[in-house]
Formats: sequence, structure tokens, C-alpha cells
Amino acid sequence: GNLIENKDNMVELGSVCKIVGRIGFRGYTRNDLVGSKEDGAISLSPGNIKNNTFFYDNPTYVSWEKYEESPEIMINENDIIFCKTGSTVGKVAIVKNLPHKATINPQLVVLKDIKCNPSYLSYLMGSKYFQKEVSRIKGLGSIPTISQKDLSKLLVSIPPIEKQNYIVNVLDRFDALINDITVGLPAEIELRRQQYEYYRNKLLNFEELSCE
Repeated sequence: GNLIENKDNMVELGSVCKIVGRIGFRGYTRNDLVGSKEDGAISLSPGNIKNNTFFYDNPTYVSWEKYEESPEIMINENDIIFCKTGSTVGKVAIVKNLPHKATINPQLVVLKDIKCNPSYLSYLMGSKYFQKEVSRIKGLGSIPTISQKDLSKLLVSIPPIEKQNYIVNVLDRFDALINDITVGLPAEIELRRQQYEYYRNKLLNFEELSCE
């Protein structure tokens, strides 16, 4: 059945994590940007997320002072980062192998203190079901945006931890295949990606997997 029918496990996103963004008056301007990692921390942006994975090439750095100013959005391994503003609303990824201290730019929020398998939650938030919910509530202005409050009220299905771990194991293997672009031809990679999407949506809708 579909996630929504799976009423037992439905909870508000805000009940399984803490959602934190950059406080408005602590935004930053070009003057806060620095040229190298010696001088500051990475400021993650939606551009760092591709296919629900973080890439840290060509990072933007902000001064240590700006980084220290907002301890609540300092980034740790296994935090989940979600894009709440702009054309890429809904982009989401889990932080893995962070190469340097990092914070977030004003378009993003970070999910911390996650009370379930963080990889599971990240996959769930990238799924069709969740992205549809995001589209439903994002503002229709010229700059789409979703408030932290609305985000925290979206329902997510949190099954028992064994089931979460099982789903993560399956999807992690696919993920590794897809992101290992060195292996395989573009057509093959595209096929793998479609297969992965198919399995992700099936698994996260808790449908029985049939090997069609």
C-alpha cells in the first residue's frame, strides 16, 4: 500500500528531528565570502546537491567569524540538508564525508538530532511521495519557498528500525552504482537510475517488491 495508508507509522517530520535555518539577520553578503578553506568554512548551497548526494567541488567559503556566529547550523556528519527556497525547493541530501567545517546558506535548512536512521529519512524525503507533499505546500510566489513550520508538519512514515535499515541497505547499494559514474556507459547509468527510482518509490511506499 501507499505511505499514507500506512497510518501506524505516520508522524510529523518535526517530531523526529530538529529543523534549523539561518536566522535572517545573520545572513551574509559577498563581503563575508573568503577565498580559501584556511580562511573559513564551506557554506553549502543547493548547487552542492546532485541526485540526492553532496558534492563538495567548487565550494563557497564564508569567514570563520560567520561560521562561529551561528553554532546551531554548524554541519555534522549525518545531518540532512533540505532546500527550502528558490527553484530547487525540495532538493535534499544527507551529509557524508564532509571534507571541512561547514555551514549552510540562507536557502537551506538542516535537520539535526534525527531520531531514526538518518539515511532512511533522507531517502524518504527524496521520494516521490514527499516531494509531492513539498510541491503541494510551497508558496506560489515568484520565489517558491516552504517555511520551517510547514516543513515540520509534513507527515513521514517511520517504520521499525529493522525495516528502515533494510531499505537503506538496498538503496545504498543502488546509490553506489549510480554515483560511480566511472563504471558503465551513460545509457546504462540512466537505466540504473530509473531502476533505482523505481525501487526507491516501491520500498518507501512499503509495497511488496516483485521482480518483474
